[in-house]
Amino acid sequence: LIFRNLLDFALLIYIGYLSSPVVANLLQLDGRRQVMNSSFDPFRFVNTYGAFGSVGEKRFEPIVMISDDGKSWQELEFPCKPGNVTRQPCFCAPYHYRLDWNIWFI
Repeated sequence: LIFRNLLDFALLIYIGYLSSPVVANLLQLDGRRQVMNSSFDPFRFVNTYGAFGSVGEKRFEPIVMISDDGKSWQELEFPCKPGNVTRQPCFCAPYHYRLDWNIWFI
């Protein structure tokens, strides 16, 4: 038990040490732009994840509509796509609504 606690503490210190450039990049302490999707150590234990690094101030939201006759159109509302602010957020674990998620990044 003591050996396991010492090993856990040593790994915690090591990961903390390796994470310092990642945190500096996140906080932009050196005045440069953030580096996204990059690794800061040769073993790739810690890295940055830049999924939202390219999201701008404007967001274009496509609306998918269907029609039976070509005159009256009805909007399709995806279960997990952001939209109606009065709707309860979806819970889809363990599944992932990929179409809804990808539409959000258009």
